[in-house]
Amino acid sequence: MKIICSKADLIKAVGIVSKAVPTRTTMPILECILIDAQASSIKLTANDMELGIETIMQGTIAEKGMAALDAKLFSDIIRKLPDSDITLETDANYQATITCGKTIFRIPGKDGEDFSRIPLIEKNVPIVISQFTLKDLIR
Repeated sequence: MKIICSKADLIKAVGIVSKAVPTRTTMPILECILIDAQASSIKLTANDMELGIETIMQGTIAEKGMAALDAKLFSDIIRKLPDSDITLETDANYQATITCGKTIFRIPGKDGEDFSRIPLIEKNVPIVISQFTLKDLIR
């Protein structure tokens, strides 16, 4: 996998999905953020088996692929990078290379196939209720 994106877009996307990364878990893969560059968009996903968050970000996919990176480590690294485009590349062993300007980080990754997927929910039929009913349901 090889993607190129802006630092601002990546920080925003990681910030959104990191809310679903558990602090303690018996499954190490859940401490990761799944980066999926299989289709025409870059999708980031985090899941703690109760809450799952998925977001799509802008960027260029130079080589399609998927990898799971440790959320805390990945987040800490990208926040400290200079304001420029970031290149994220993984090899066959899921070793991730994060490049931004002259800065290069190499962190271990995991196979994205091991990541727990969020169930697909089809949205065929919309539900229409009044705002007053919705307020009563929330209370």
